[in-house]
Amino acid sequence: MKKKGLLKIRSFLFREPQKIVKIMKLNLLFIFLLSLNLSGNVFSQHVKVSLDLKEVSMQEFFKAIKQETGISFLYNYSLLEDADRISVQVKDKYLDELLTDILGKQGLTFTYQNGAVIIKKQKVLPVTEEKQRFITGKVTDNKKLPLPGVSVYFKGMRVGTATDIDGNYKILMTDSTDILMFSFIGMKTVYKKYTGQNTINVIMEEDHTALEEVTVVSTGYQDIDKRKLTSSVVSIKMDDIQTAGLSTVTQMLEGRIPGMTFMQNSGQVGATPKVRIRGTSTIIGNQEPLWVVDGIVQQDPVNVDPAQLNDLDFVNLLGNAITGLNPDDIEQIDVLKDAASTAIYGARAANGVIVITTKKGKVGKPTVNYSLTGTFNRRPYYSDKEVYLMNSKQRVDVSREQFQRNMFFSNILEWSGFEKAYTDYKSGRIGYDEYKQQADYYETINTDWFDILCKNSFSNKHTISLSGGTPEFRYYASFGYHDEKGVIRKEGKETFTSALKLNGTYKRFSFLFGVQFNTSEADHVPNDATGKNIVQYAYETSRAIPAYNPDGTPYYYTLGNLRSTANVNLFNMEEEMRNSKNHISSNSVTLTGNLRWQALDYLNVEGTISYQSSRTNQETTFNEKTYYIKQLDGNFDGSLCPLGGEWRNVDTRQRSYTGRMQLNFHKTLDREGKHFLNLSLGGEISSSKYNNLSLVERGYYEKRGRTFAQFTPDMLKSDEYSKYLSWLSSNFPGIQDNLTNLLSGYFTATYSYDNRYTLNFNTRMDGSNQFGSRSNEKLLPIWSISGRWDIGNEFWKDNANVNELALKLSYGKQGNMLDNQTSKMIIQKGAYDGWFDSFQSTIAHYPNPDLKWETTTSYNAEITFSLLQNKISGTVGYFYKKTKDAFLNKTISEVNGITNYVINKGTLTNQGVEVSLSFTPINQTVDSRGKRGFVWRFDPQIGQVVNSLVNKAINNKTNTVLDKITYSDFLNGTVQFSGKPLHTFYSYRFKGLSHEDGSPIYYGLEKEREEELNARFQLMSNEEICMEVMEESGTRVPVLQGGFSNYFGYRQFGLSFNFTYSLGNKIRLLKLCDDMTIRPYPVQNVRREMVNRWRQPGDEAYTNIPSLVTQNTLPQGWWGQYYYNGDYEFADVSPYRMYDYSDIRVVKGDYLKLQSLSFRYNVHESFCKKIGIQSAYLSITGTNLFTIANKALKGQDVTQSGSSPTINLSVRPNYSISFNVTF
Repeated sequence: MKKKGLLKIRSFLFREPQKIVKIMKLNLLFIFLLSLNLSGNVFSQHVKVSLDLKEVSMQEFFKAIKQETGISFLYNYSLLEDADRISVQVKDKYLDELLTDILGKQGLTFTYQNGAVIIKKQKVLPVTEEKQRFITGKVTDNKKLPLPGVSVYFKGMRVGTATDIDGNYKILMTDSTDILMFSFIGMKTVYKKYTGQNTINVIMEEDHTALEEVTVVSTGYQDIDKRKLTSSVVSIKMDDIQTAGLSTVTQMLEGRIPGMTFMQNSGQVGATPKVRIRGTSTIIGNQEPLWVVDGIVQQDPVNVDPAQLNDLDFVNLLGNAITGLNPDDIEQIDVLKDAASTAIYGARAANGVIVITTKKGKVGKPTVNYSLTGTFNRRPYYSDKEVYLMNSKQRVDVSREQFQRNMFFSNILEWSGFEKAYTDYKSGRIGYDEYKQQADYYETINTDWFDILCKNSFSNKHTISLSGGTPEFRYYASFGYHDEKGVIRKEGKETFTSALKLNGTYKRFSFLFGVQFNTSEADHVPNDATGKNIVQYAYETSRAIPAYNPDGTPYYYTLGNLRSTANVNLFNMEEEMRNSKNHISSNSVTLTGNLRWQALDYLNVEGTISYQSSRTNQETTFNEKTYYIKQLDGNFDGSLCPLGGEWRNVDTRQRSYTGRMQLNFHKTLDREGKHFLNLSLGGEISSSKYNNLSLVERGYYEKRGRTFAQFTPDMLKSDEYSKYLSWLSSNFPGIQDNLTNLLSGYFTATYSYDNRYTLNFNTRMDGSNQFGSRSNEKLLPIWSISGRWDIGNEFWKDNANVNELALKLSYGKQGNMLDNQTSKMIIQKGAYDGWFDSFQSTIAHYPNPDLKWETTTSYNAEITFSLLQNKISGTVGYFYKKTKDAFLNKTISEVNGITNYVINKGTLTNQGVEVSLSFTPINQTVDSRGKRGFVWRFDPQIGQVVNSLVNKAINNKTNTVLDKITYSDFLNGTVQFSGKPLHTFYSYRFKGLSHEDGSPIYYGLEKEREEELNARFQLMSNEEICMEVMEESGTRVPVLQGGFSNYFGYRQFGLSFNFTYSLGNKIRLLKLCDDMTIRPYPVQNVRREMVNRWRQPGDEAYTNIPSLVTQNTLPQGWWGQYYYNGDYEFADVSPYRMYDYSDIRVVKGDYLKLQSLSFRYNVHESFCKKIGIQSAYLSITGTNLFTIANKALKGQDVTQSGSSPTINLSVRPNYSISFNVTF
């Protein structure tokens, strides 16, 4: 039986390749078309024919059916020797009925095997032994939902039928057998004994083993049976990872994919995580993976510079290629990791490919699904362990010490808070009692900046979808709305999504038409005049500074170290938030069409065309009341913005199209079905264009109808407007256009023998005129070869405990391209220049004729296994990637017109081990009482990625790769060393604190060794000095990441949780004080660590926190004089500024996080039936609930880094309630 079942599945895959994807659907309730191919005699339940034949032979009859349906007929010619000629005139008649009628009259019958109808001689039973009657019934699943398309037949006989759209069947019964069989793809076969009853109803259960057998992986170009997969691909059903409270697919992938590195540096609404697949294959090129939806490569909404995207501290609020995609519309995600799976995408896929397959309509009655999710987002609190800041009493204590040590800020003319009270008392403006009263007030005020600037928020999400159709035409449509509120006040995002997908078949043609549309409006608070974001302001502003005066009016104060004159430079953060905004609106639409012609049983041609269009508009405004605009007032020499405020606008439009033609050949080459060949040949053309317009205008009035001030010629002639006129004369709109065209051809070949040995070859040729003036370097052949050995089928084919055991090997070569590089000089024609009375032109791109492709060679080895009836399954693999001719920036002389140049000089390696496991110790789908039993599933994931530069160093003493490096590159992790991982950073070697004044001391920079060290340093390069005084701290990127998820189910209840972990990276602690001087200004807060600071000689024995700077000028190290002389430059002149970049402030970034916890209740089917619905469930979910990390972080969130110039909002915990109902 097992062998026959496999033959039937193979037969189905051969005849209906375009429908393979549907077998993968977890929700099998409405799929009945596919199951018609499981049973030999119900294959044609929904195949209709129209014939008009007169006096034809049986051979001609079979030929006419084949021409219309593509179905072949196998028979012995001797069976038809005595057959009568027939006449047939039918229209839209089911084929099985027609064959039964025609063949029965000729004494023949038929079965369907191996892609063909087999004609046999009909067995004649004595009439006296055959007593006929009909049996009827209904087939449902364990939720009482009807199952259309279930094969119903008698054991030992090939006479059967199939259930209709309501799950009903009617079958003719004979006394020659009494066992009725019910079979359906993905369900366990049911056997029912006939005991004289006229009605037999059946409840079928899911068969997870059968589901595994027909798993299909999508590469975007092909759908591949997992049993013939030779490459490294991880497939995940969206239902398995969808998490309420997480708004994007990228967030849901955290910890789910071995070898995928996930980094999220901000919890703001719309912040896009960074994802890397198997490390980094390029140094200065785009390191993001390629996103593909329904076979079409998606374009980012904004063409962001790769250097900015690769920056670990960059917060991307503009989104990526799939930001607008509703997770509720996704069916499956396939992550392609090695060259064998990604080579077909060519030069764009060196960083891996993530393929998303969206939902399709299911055969059956119209089904409406509605889901509602409400999410509570928790704001930061000072009581949170990650907010390790001083309260107002501790901060006033710092101010007292500063005054006691006679510290004086010469550049502050107007004091605030406690400092103002103290200076007023010392100057005699107030008495002691009043000073004491004010001091007590500032010590206990504890202004809650997080409460003032942030809020707990509530978001809601709604999705409604419609699905249904017939075998000939299916439809899926959805509409979604997501109102996402941020924890920062005035921050939020409102998104509308819609999708439509139509699938149909007609004779030998099948088609697909899809539309994806989304639009969103997002609001953020722009950084203030000092470049700080809201969260950074809350972290760095003293809690001893009030937000309001005692009468409730806003409290204004001098900001930082800026001088104050009248009210011009006084600051209040709430007023800034009210009078400034950053609004991002975006919309996109994608149209996709696919038409396939099944020319022969084994040959089809398909064409795909897609068009994408998006627009992103970012509008930033500062009105006249903001601190930023006030700072533009020069007081005595005019203002840069004399009227109104400032309006900035960046508008980006993206349009792209893709056209593809593909020829597919797939055929079993022998009657035994052992030899299988699959070939695909295709060509593709794609084009992507970005148009960018940026404007800055002043004189803007937000609240006066969004108008601009009108400046008359007389106004502009006056001295009061001279600075504004100067700015106006140099303020021009910025226009940028970027067009990328790509022409490609590709070929894939797969040969499989007896489901034991599979070989695959892929190749693609991409052409680009961006590379070189030599013709042989304009085209790059990309190729891969891979193989699979099914060891289980080789040695344990009939062993029920070895369900799968396979070895996969692959090797391939890929390339990558870099935008904005050309072999010819590009001149940009500019506008008219009034100073020179002529038009001006500039060099847009300098020629780079010797630049060629950077190439990546990949090796992959994997063992895939499934044991003990699929209770234990997984994959263990190793990969190695080597990139040659990697792009690097080379410093050149300014006489060339530019200071750096892109060259092919880098060599980069990535290697690692990946482990993906799945355990199902208990799987009682139905217990002894016929109810859902206990289910437990445990899925751990492990992915290790180690990368390093291996190219020859420019400086053999330091192993540096680039020829121009600053000490900041060492500290920030942007320096590139041969033999070291990317993002390796260095730190000063902290030795201790000075006994005299508590200032930091560093190894290799001791004061007593000044003469010796200076003599040595004079003979060394800056890079060599940096290596002398610094030490390697580690890499900022994790080496090992993964997760482990658990699911427990019993009856109507389900509990699931997912832990994620990260190991191997290092983090700098947040700076003790804003400007790293440990000399806080009155409005600045400092880290709570400063409570244990050095205060007097002897304290250095038990603390490593430096003293407060008490000098009016920042103390300098002995090297400061040589720094200013230009002798060498390896550090800031002050040892205090170096402290936050010392090794004492570096800790391990390892963590374990409870990423999600969810409890779900499925409403009982009997209750659903009473109220007229199909199913419903209610779930409660929490995400990012807690993180276990190094105690040395002192509560600092692992997403925050002292290396970053800003402090970003940490990823916030949230709590969601979801309700889902299906009608």
